[in-house]
Amino acid sequence: MADPSAVLPAIKSVLDSLPTAHRALPIGRRIIGQGCHGAVRSDEATPRIRFVYFTAGADHDRHAAYHRHLITAEILLDRVLAAHVAGLRSMAPSLDYAAEARATVPPPAGLFHRATLEHRRWYRADGSVRAVPLTQEALSLRMAATDELSMREARARTAQRSHALPARDQAWLVARRAIPLGQRPLNQPECRRLAAALDGIWQASTGNSHVERANRRIALSVVAVLGNLLDEYVASPFQCAALSEAFNTSHLAHLRQTIADSRQTESASDSLLAGPKAWFAAKAVRMRAEHQLGLSMSPAASASIRLSGRAVVTMIGGRLYTFIDGRRSGSRRLPPLLATDALSA
Repeated sequence: MADPSAVLPAIKSVLDSLPTAHRALPIGRRIIGQGCHGAVRSDEATPRIRFVYFTAGADHDRHAAYHRHLITAEILLDRVLAAHVAGLRSMAPSLDYAAEARATVPPPAGLFHRATLEHRRWYRADGSVRAVPLTQEALSLRMAATDELSMREARARTAQRSHALPARDQAWLVARRAIPLGQRPLNQPECRRLAAALDGIWQASTGNSHVERANRRIALSVVAVLGNLLDEYVASPFQCAALSEAFNTSHLAHLRQTIADSRQTESASDSLLAGPKAWFAAKAVRMRAEHQLGLSMSPAASASIRLSGRAVVTMIGGRLYTFIDGRRSGSRRLPPLLATDALSA
C-alpha cells in the first residue's frame, strides 16, 4: 500500500482546484479553534468532494436521476478519501462480498471432507475451528511440510483447490468488517457502483450550463484521483471515453512513479543502513509495481490503452520496452527522458 503522506498532497491539490473547493461561511459565533457546535477543528480533516446541484424543483423533475448520481458519487467518494486518510487501502476492485464471506464466515464442519484443502483452511487437526482461516501463503507452507510437496506445487494446488486468499487481501477483508461505514473502503460492487454514478454524471452533463460544466470538471478530477489511489493494475471501469482516458493516464503514471520511488529507495544509503529488510521491502514493492504495470499490456487490458495507437512504455524484467497497439516494437532500451515523453504523448 502506498504511503498516504506521499500521495495525499497531490490529491489535496486536485481537490483544492475543484469549482466547489471553498470554506463554508461561518454561522453565528464560534470559539476560536473550534468548528460548528463546539467541535474541535482539525487541520487533518478528511477532504470532501462536492458536486454542483440544480435548483430544487418538483419531486419528479428532470434532474432527479441526475441528482441521485451526484449523491451516490459523493457518499462513496467520502468513504474512499476517509479510508485513504486513515492509512487504509481505499479500494479493492477484485474483492467482492463472496470473497469477504469466505474469509470471515467458517463453513459447517461437515460440509467438506477432512482431507480437502477447504476443510484444512478453516479447521485444525483436532477439529477445532480457527478464528481466522489460513491464507494462501500459510496453507502452501503447511502443505509443503505435511504432504512432501515442492512449494511451486503446493502454491498451485492451494490456488486451484481452495478459496484461500493472499494474506494482503484476507487481512483487508477481515479489517474492513470492523471499520465504521463512513470510513469503510470500497469492495468490487461498491467500486462498480461508484464508476456507474460517475458515468451517469458525465452522460447527463451534456449541456453548457454552469452546473454541468462544473460537474464535468469535477468528474474528470475525481477519476484522476481514483487512478492515483490504486496500487494494483485495474482496467478502466468507466464507459465514457473521456473518463476512461483520464483514469488510464493517472493510473499508469502512478504505477510508474511507484517503480521510480522504489528504485530510489533501493539505491539510497539510508535503506542500506536500516538493514536488509528495508532493502528487500523496497525491492518487493518495485517488483510488484512492475508486474502490475506489465498487466496493462495483457489481452484483458482496457481497449483504450492497447488500441489507442500511441506508444506505451512498460517495465519488464527491469528493462523499458515500447508497445504500440499492444505489440512490442523492439527490444531497444529507451533513455528515461524519451520514455517519459512517449508516455505523456
